[in-house]
Amino acid sequence: MSNAPAKKEKKVKTLNDLINNNKFVLFLSLLIAFIIWVAVAMYASPEESFTIYNVPITINTENSLVAQKGYKNFWQSDEKIDVTVTGPRYLITSLTPDDILVSANLNTVDSSGVSQLALKVSLKENSQDITISAQSKTSVDIYFDTELEKKFDIQLDQTLISEKLADGYQLNSADLTVSSVTLKGPETEMNKIVSVIADPQYPEDLLFETITLPVSLSLEGANVSETVSVNKYVTFVEDHEYFVKVNIDKMAELTPEVVFTGEQTGETTVDFNIDKIIAKIDTGFGYDSDTLPVLTVDYSELSEGQNVYSVDASEIELPDGVSLPDSTFTFNIKITFSATNTDA
Repeated sequence: MSNAPAKKEKKVKTLNDLINNNKFVLFLSLLIAFIIWVAVAMYASPEESFTIYNVPITINTENSLVAQKGYKNFWQSDEKIDVTVTGPRYLITSLTPDDILVSANLNTVDSSGVSQLALKVSLKENSQDITISAQSKTSVDIYFDTELEKKFDIQLDQTLISEKLADGYQLNSADLTVSSVTLKGPETEMNKIVSVIADPQYPEDLLFETITLPVSLSLEGANVSETVSVNKYVTFVEDHEYFVKVNIDKMAELTPEVVFTGEQTGETTVDFNIDKIIAKIDTGFGYDSDTLPVLTVDYSELSEGQNVYSVDASEIELPDGVSLPDSTFTFNIKITFSATNTDA
């Protein structure tokens, strides 16, 4: 007797069985309703308008008259426009700026300078169901010209710096960290440049010590309107930060003095024909003494009684940071020496 399990007979469902199955009928109803909804949305829905914001403007000079003339596009704007489209809702609401092409018509450019170009708006993928109904901007101004590169010396008005100094201080020098600049831009605009001016950024307080200031550069043309135009289109070739070191002198009255060296062997009295010296002290060196060494004498060189010396101001070895505005005078120095009695 065989122990093999009996095979179950497969029950074949007929169409009548499916129709009488509630789950199947529900699924079929939902499917038909979805198909009808899609058909209505695609073919029976009214047209609507939809705006796509921030669509970039494309300037393509390849194979254009502009390229043939050797002109460069100096338009540096990242300007964008808004585009309104009309069509079935299910099509237009899915559009993004990447689906729209905004281009400028270059066929009207026949000379250098600023040209007002009409903007053409289109879909990147053509669709008979979608039309462009509005755009926020219909034209754009673009500068076309040959490019020119030129080097300029940077000019600094030191008179203006002197006006920023506190009382009792004078300008020693003003040294730019970068003395020239190379610019490039449209040839027409570059030829308008007369000078490149350094404008130091001053602190609120008056200057009374050597300081390094940041500098901004401005481009000057023959008149104000040209200067504005130059700044709009011309760019710097090098990427520098610009500074000026302002070396400031303090005007001070210093007392002349004699420096004695060696073993002191007596008492001295010093007389100068000039009591005070007008000196410039560079504040960057930190010289803070109120005296100025004029003569160095070793005690062993002195004779009993009066010793007379003559020193030209131009021969004085001045400390670092100290200078004499007038060095044409002479110091007449009398040193009276009295030796100490060492006899027992």
